[in-house]
Amino acid sequence: MTEPAHKILVRKYLDWEKVCNRLSRYEYIGKHYNLEALQDCSEKSPYYCHYLAWRLGTWEDEKSFAFFNELLKHGSLLPIWDKKIKDEDPSKRYEYDKFFHFLWELQVAKLFSEIKGVSVEWTLSGPDLKISSNGKTFYIECFTSTKSFGIELFVEELLRQIHPNIEVLHISCIKFSLPQKSNTETFLDNIFSPYLNPCFIDNKLKEAEKEWPVLLPTPQGIDNFYIYVKGPMQAEYISGRLPNASGIPENYLAVCFKEAIDAKRDSNKLSQHSNVLLAINFLLSTDFQGAANRQKELNELCLSEEIPLCDFGNAIDGIFFSACGINGVPSLENSYLKIKAGIEHPILSLNQKFNLLSIKGDRFFKR
Repeated sequence: MTEPAHKILVRKYLDWEKVCNRLSRYEYIGKHYNLEALQDCSEKSPYYCHYLAWRLGTWEDEKSFAFFNELLKHGSLLPIWDKKIKDEDPSKRYEYDKFFHFLWELQVAKLFSEIKGVSVEWTLSGPDLKISSNGKTFYIECFTSTKSFGIELFVEELLRQIHPNIEVLHISCIKFSLPQKSNTETFLDNIFSPYLNPCFIDNKLKEAEKEWPVLLPTPQGIDNFYIYVKGPMQAEYISGRLPNASGIPENYLAVCFKEAIDAKRDSNKLSQHSNVLLAINFLLSTDFQGAANRQKELNELCLSEEIPLCDFGNAIDGIFFSACGINGVPSLENSYLKIKAGIEHPILSLNQKFNLLSIKGDRFFKR
């Protein structure tokens, strides 16, 4: 049976010597991730790599690894960590998309641990984190929106290894749905098959020297997904070859929140706990980031449209949401808090910061 094209390319570009070197240098990454298990992912469809291994073996900058190592160190010092890790299914740790969820849990834990007088601990069941302060307790369930963005990111990063002038694009704030689950492998194989021939991209790069963007092939039946080559000279850019449009940002934001809340409202026994917050990270969604920034700017001008807020249901008492990057923790600048109407949530008594975030959140959803 022929190997998938992207598997061949991952094997070509992922430097295992770099992986081994970094696992040895970053103590807590090395403790949490086993080299043999990371290598086993090289045979697992659809990506044929673990995303942390891909980073360890292809990225040049050390900052992300140093920060992640510190997050792991901090997380390992919180109560219940040893039991949490012991009870964890080890195979889950090496699933491609799980990395983003785990990273967000660590970032949220770090955020609350830095507040004076606040106790943070992991849980063995139910919500991810238990937060206590001044005799009051609440719980946090973490969620990262991956959807098609994780697949797109994989395509983008592998293409960048082939040549840095290859770009990917989708029209923001409209339906963006790449093949999921069992269909992902065929989709990726179809995309990357042409690049096994070195002449293919060499010819496209020569075309881009004359005029660009040069559109590259994508599988039939896939809408709103473009791959293209940039040229070296801005003067050779030809307008109209790539879409220059967007959907309705307010409608997109409403869908984002509904999908996140619906994904968690009946999970992890949330209804059996009090004062549950859903912490959502939209890091992978550049669509969300653009729409949220626009909403913020329009709010400041009192021109924003109202965003319908999904019903939280009975299990969730509020949402904390952010587009937090991989090298930091949520901040006042990139985060919001929206508490269910009529609830005096304990988070508001932790620190003045959360009252400010709540005010931001109320403005985000209102005219």
